[in-house]
Amino acid sequence: MSLSIADKIEISELVHKFCHLSDYCDYAGLKALYTDNPRHIIEGVGTYDDPDWSVEHARWSEKVTEGKNRHVVTNLWIEGDGDQADAHYFLINIFAGHRPMEPKLVTTFRARDGVVRTAQGWRIAERHLVPDQPFEMEGGGV
Repeated sequence: MSLSIADKIEISELVHKFCHLSDYCDYAGLKALYTDNPRHIIEGVGTYDDPDWSVEHARWSEKVTEGKNRHVVTNLWIEGDGDQADAHYFLINIFAGHRPMEPKLVTTFRARDGVVRTAQGWRIAERHLVPDQPFEMEGGGV
């Protein structure tokens, strides 16, 4: 069974909610976007299977940017069938800064979220990021 338009809208909103909830520190909302055992893969950096990694990384990002970490998703397309899908997109990470002219690009990624339909709706089971600029993340960014 192919994905319906409603499925694609819900999956698109899932990806965009990640940005909003992470950037504006809604950690309970952020955790609810994921399955109980999500996997995060950042090529060249590491693989994180801890179910709380995304929330802990968002908390760390809030701390090191003083609440000014931002994410932008563009070039989104979704493919899938039945209860599984992949959301492909380009992810831009920005430090928003505290004054005009202070914001700066942090890094960019080619991204894929493997999502699954659950009783609660579509959820992220795996996030796979391929950075355009190699970097290290001490302690897994948490």
